[in-house]
Parts: sequence; structure tokens; C-alpha cells
Amino acid sequence: MTRGQPDWREQFDIGAERSPIAQGEGVPVWTRLQGPNQWPDALPELQPVLLRWQAELTGVAIRLLRAFAAALEQPADAFETVYRDTPNQHIKIIRYPGRDAAQSDQGVGAHKDSEFLSFLLQDTQAGLQVATDDGRWIDAVPLPNTFVVNIGELLELATNGYLRATVHRVVSPPAGRERLSVAFFLGARLDATVPRLSLPPTLAGEARGPASDPDNPLFHDAGSNYLKGRLRSHPDVAQRHYQDVLGAQSA
Repeated sequence: MTRGQPDWREQFDIGAERSPIAQGEGVPVWTRLQGPNQWPDALPELQPVLLRWQAELTGVAIRLLRAFAAALEQPADAFETVYRDTPNQHIKIIRYPGRDAAQSDQGVGAHKDSEFLSFLLQDTQAGLQVATDDGRWIDAVPLPNTFVVNIGELLELATNGYLRATVHRVVSPPAGRERLSVAFFLGARLDATVPRLSLPPTLAGEARGPASDPDNPLFHDAGSNYLKGRLRSHPDVAQRHYQDVLGAQSA
């Protein structure tokens, strides 16, 4: 679900394969986001393949993040303390079924990703679109053997809006067709606080501040930022596992 409207998609979500964090009084709610994945018994080959994919793309993302730091005239390791040892790693395997003419064409609605960077491997079916500053939508035409790379909210926060998180959406394919994609997201440790970089004056003068959206506030506390996205995007999961949080928010 995006901005209260249902998305027309199916997906598997795979996080970092880690032990759960012990719960108790005073433990932050976002600690529930960490734990082992639920691997399907019918596909034993899935776990080693996806964990290798996760590890390989983590390396690629960190290399690109260091390049971003250098381009911002920061030390190459400027973000390392935020992701070191236990970065937030997330894979989505997504299927967008075809829709009838009478259905909404929202495969997934307009949104930003909450991490540092995301890498999207598309099949040959178009559908991904990226928003421009003047509100137009541009098709991200699939190119063989390439990734679409999106900037996420954490880079927007760290650069005070000099880098803007990519607003994007997916339009459902027509009836009788489907779209498949595999997305990887690299983010900060759950317990990290995203720093605001001290940019050189030439860059700082172009920083517009993080985008202000009362329906989607941005938090420098990484765990809070991820939890916000989970509760908004997966209301059924939120009702099942975070009812205490939802009740406190509505009180």
C-alpha cells in the first residue's frame, strides 16, 4: 500500500540474516525489524542464492556510496560508521500481475526509498517511472544487464537535500502480461543516527533541505525511519505485529 492506496503486486522480502534482538521494557520498537528470514522449505536453493546476491550487491553499493562521498568532497569513508558491521540489507523479489482495464494501474504508488541506495534489476517489461521536479513522469526503459540506481532518503538527509531521494512508481502491465523485478536496498544500521555532512560552500549553497512532507516525515534515526516505512507500506503486518504501537499512535 502506498499513500493509502492498494498496490497491485506480489513480493518476497528478504532482510539481513541475523538473530532477533531480545525484547523487553525500554527496548526500541524498531528492534523488531531484525531477525532471521522465513525461507520456504520447498525451495532450499533460494537461501544460498539470495544471501550471495545480498553480499555481492552490498559490496557494489558500498563502493558507490564511497564514490558519492568523494564527489561531495568528503572522506571516502564518511558513511562507514553508519553502516559498518550490520548495514540494513533488504531484497525484494516482486511480481506485478497484469490488470484489467477497469482496475487501477498502480503497481506501486509514488514513493521514495528509505535507505541510502537501491539497485533495481528489471525484466523486459516496462513500467518503472521516475518523477521530475516539475511533476512529469519519465519511463525508465529496461536495458539488458543494467541496474536502475535510486538515491534514498538517508542520502537526502545526510546532504541536507543537496541529493534528492528519487520519487518513483510502477505502472501495472496490461492484462495477460506481468512484470518481474529484483530490488536491493542498502541502508544504515538500525541503531545509527544519520549525520548531516558539512558540505563545501559551493555544494551547501545548492542544498534545499530535506523535502517536507507531513505524510512522510524523515527521521535521522535510521530505525525509526525504517519502521515508519514498514507500518505505512504493510498495514496487515503492522496490525499483526505492531498493534501496541498503532494503539499508542491513535491515543
